[in-house]
Amino acid sequence: MNCRMKRQCLRGLSVAICLLMAMQPAIAGQVSGISILVVDGNKAQYLISEPAPKSLAVRVVDSAGVPLENASVLFVPPEYGPGGEFAKISGPVTVTTNRQGLATTPPFVANSTPGDFEIQIIASYMGQVTRLLLEQSNVEKRKSSKKLIILSAVLGGAAVAAFAAKGGGDSPSSPPPPVGSTSVPPIVFLNSSVGAPQ
Repeated sequence: MNCRMKRQCLRGLSVAICLLMAMQPAIAGQVSGISILVVDGNKAQYLISEPAPKSLAVRVVDSAGVPLENASVLFVPPEYGPGGEFAKISGPVTVTTNRQGLATTPPFVANSTPGDFEIQIIASYMGQVTRLLLEQSNVEKRKSSKKLIILSAVLGGAAVAAFAAKGGGDSPSSPPPPVGSTSVPPIVFLNSSVGAPQ
């Protein structure tokens, strides 16, 4: 049995166990008295093929809103299409709640398929089970326009050149000509004039 088949079998088995656990209170005529509250990650968007900046976090509480410690929370990403995996673990991930009733997943890494998907969350505590579907989506990276960068550089260079040509805009008069390039004024004799030597 190859690795992929093993993962699919484990995924199917864990979901089947959770569904059987979910059916148990209904068979016994009980109503689930626990709830899942989303703390972080509701309608989260992920850049494809990149790890998420924040983990998913949920709180499991009883019917009075009291956080439940040691509740088991199963996070099941989709097997096909848009989705991903938790810390490169293919398939479902189970997390136990802490004293505040919080269950936080390992980092989620989106796959390369853009689109909307749902992560199934199944919480169980003392024979009580509840389920929640968490809406998520994978989005493509925005491509920066090289043309815009080049145009900005050209316009910026033109502005610097214009600023330099005006002498920086601070001097009220034009700068003196360089040494050795001054013109000699003509010499005037009576009614005639002699120009500077050529």
